[in-house]
Amino acid sequence: MEAVVEREAKGMKEIAIQEKDLTLQWRGNTGKLVKVRLKNTRAMEMWYNKQITEENIQEITTLNIIKNGKSLALEVYPEKSIYVKPNLGRINVPVFFIKTPINRGVFEEIFGETLKA
Repeated sequence: MEAVVEREAKGMKEIAIQEKDLTLQWRGNTGKLVKVRLKNTRAMEMWYNKQITEENIQEITTLNIIKNGKSLALEVYPEKSIYVKPNLGRINVPVFFIKTPINRGVFEEIFGETLKA
């Protein structure tokens, strides 16, 4: 079940997305998490339901990644959040640049699973 949480306290907006609906980009093999991109199908659904739009993407300050019943809250750079053209499809997909320093090993420990390289 997709959980979307929005909090409008003091200009803060939070969104929760399942890890399977994200593409994670790491710096090097064991480096830190640089950016997170929504996959095309989830981006289309969120755009259609007006949960993430080009108008409100820069209001999102926290991204919660959900996997195996666990959640990890990551701060993002709201001013860097953008929409990019996908490889396939017509709907642009949102990309969030991660502010919270977290490396691949810690990420795997939290969710108790090894990620594909």
